[in-house]
Formats: sequence, structure tokens, C-alpha cells
Amino acid sequence: MKKIKAIILLPLAVVLLFSSCTVYTKTIAGTSVETQIQFRMEDLEYIGDVSGTATQSFLFGALPIGGRRFHVANVGGGGLIPNNRMINNALYDALMQREDADFVLPLSTSSVRDQMFLGNRTTLTVRAKAFRIKSK
Repeated sequence: MKKIKAIILLPLAVVLLFSSCTVYTKTIAGTSVETQIQFRMEDLEYIGDVSGTATQSFLFGALPIGGRRFHVANVGGGGLIPNNRMINNALYDALMQREDADFVLPLSTSSVRDQMFLGNRTTLTVRAKAFRIKSK
């Protein structure tokens, strides 16, 4: 009986030992080739840097647990940014810092993921520069 218990517990202990790690990622959104904006820097007013942070726990790497819901922000243009609860929370916090901004550029993200047993905890930081179009 003790051998069977040891045979079952040994693989479980090995899985728990090697299932914890930290993953760092960073993305910068790009724009499609068709997009053209005819602005010069004289047409824009730099407002300042904006940043937002969100922390989210996931069960099995996909099911969000806790965190804020219904805080949605969108910068348009698609790009490399996925649309999920964590990016929405961080981007919402960033854009609420400068409510008078017309657009933000460039948008970059960095994340830290702590892998745990049966899930992970991810912290995402969004950074951008906020601009306003000058009125004549």
C-alpha cells in the first residue's frame, strides 16, 4: 500500500515542482499599410504620458477569476493588441488619466505572468503618449 501511495505522490510532486515559472512579454501595436494620417507635429499638442496597470488571475490559463469587469477601452485600428478583460482594464485606466486626449501613440504593453498550479496571475502594463489636435 505504501508503494502505491509513493508511486502516485511522486509524479504529483514533480509536476508541482516544475509547474511554476514567470513569463515576461511586451508588444507594440503597429498600423496597417493603408492607414495615412496627414498631421504634422505643429498640428498636435502633446499632453503627456499615460499608463495603466491591471492584474488578473486565470484558472487553467483561460478562465478569468476576479478582477474588474465592464471597464472597456478601445484605441481602434486593430493591431497586435488582443481584446480581453485585462487589456480593457489597463487601457481604460490609462485613457482616463487624460480624458481630453484625441488619440494616443504609440501603444505598448508589457506583462508579467506568474504560473501557478492550475492557473496563473498576470499583471499587464499599458503605456502610451497622449496627443490633442490643436484647434485653429
